[in-house]
Amino acid sequence: MSSRNDNISSNPIDIPSFINSRDLRGQGSTNIQFSYEDDYDSDAFLKEVNSSLARQVSGGNGNGQKKPSNHKPNNNKKRKKKGGSRFLKIVASLLLLLLAISCLLLFTDPGRKFLINTVGNYIYGNLSYASSDGSSSDEAITNLTLDKPVVNILLIGVEEIGGAENTDSMMIATLNKDDHSLKLTSIMRDLYVDIPGHNKSKLNSAFSKGGIDLLYQTLENNFDVDLDGYCMVNFEAFETIVDMVGGVDITLTEEEAKYLRTTNYISKKSNRNVVAGVNHMNGNQALGYCRVRKVSTGTENNDFGRTQRQRIVLDAIFNEVKSKNVLQLAMLMNNILKKVEIKTDITQSEFNLYLNEASKLKVQALKTFRIPTDGSYNNERVPMGKYNVEVLVPKDWSVTRQELHDFIYGTATANADTAEK
Repeated sequence: MSSRNDNISSNPIDIPSFINSRDLRGQGSTNIQFSYEDDYDSDAFLKEVNSSLARQVSGGNGNGQKKPSNHKPNNNKKRKKKGGSRFLKIVASLLLLLLAISCLLLFTDPGRKFLINTVGNYIYGNLSYASSDGSSSDEAITNLTLDKPVVNILLIGVEEIGGAENTDSMMIATLNKDDHSLKLTSIMRDLYVDIPGHNKSKLNSAFSKGGIDLLYQTLENNFDVDLDGYCMVNFEAFETIVDMVGGVDITLTEEEAKYLRTTNYISKKSNRNVVAGVNHMNGNQALGYCRVRKVSTGTENNDFGRTQRQRIVLDAIFNEVKSKNVLQLAMLMNNILKKVEIKTDITQSEFNLYLNEASKLKVQALKTFRIPTDGSYNNERVPMGKYNVEVLVPKDWSVTRQELHDFIYGTATANADTAEK
């Protein structure tokens, strides 16, 4: 099995539809016009001062009366008209130039790739590179091509308690070129798995025992799936990201709303005002919602309900992000990267490549899944330290692996709907 290392004045001008804000177009055009009008008025003002001084030296008296001008009024009007016409031509030329550049960047493959690489380089420069093998990310940017149809990135949410770091949330984000999809698979943290070099234990303990390397090995050995990199954030970062996208719309059952109003899952009391139905949640509310385990979502209970809530919030974030135009997305990403630490072992050239391939898919919705699926596991209690701990044990590991492969690699999609019910 391979490892990840193998691998935007003039109304007649029609601004491209990729800039969705009419206000932005108006502001951009107005700013250009003001700039050139200021230059033109400054020249006219200096000419008037020079002319006035010349008249005074050649015969003007001390009381401010001027000697009759030898210039004909019509000539001044012609100069002003000529200047105004020149200004309009400059503005029109500039707008056409901007339009041409925009089309070149967004509607041609080389231009789009250049734009994505520029954005990718900026984003990557704000990530925290943490290699799993000790290598450096300072490699030259090369013209890589994606010679594999599927890329799997491990998304990790870390909960820090008493100095220990446990992977409280583990998901595999999949970019599938074959079926033009983006997929999200939750891996239950309570799965009872073989951890290389250690006793069998819950999956979420692998990271605390041996870091990202051991987590990679554990997932690859138990699920026979190749991972091409990871991205990791803590819960505080998750809350910040939800606030930065402007909040998310989440539908609560009556039981969920009551539970969130009367417990400390939403840490700030002022935010415990949720109701049954659709709520536009801020980061603090969304994080509390994601951590609920003891109340059913309506279809899922316990930790299954919790992971379902996580997928619901991530899908809501995706919907908020995809509704923004290019400039809004750039500003949003800039703000997020300044305030949130995201750790990764993906190199810069790989990051740009994945970003470019994902943009080609033009995905409108995420496909989601969960392992283990309904009916494919048993709840068991096993000795772990001083206690007997409840874990999830797949009935047949070969079936569980096949279900995961079918979803990720696109050989079957019907199971995805089943796992969400």
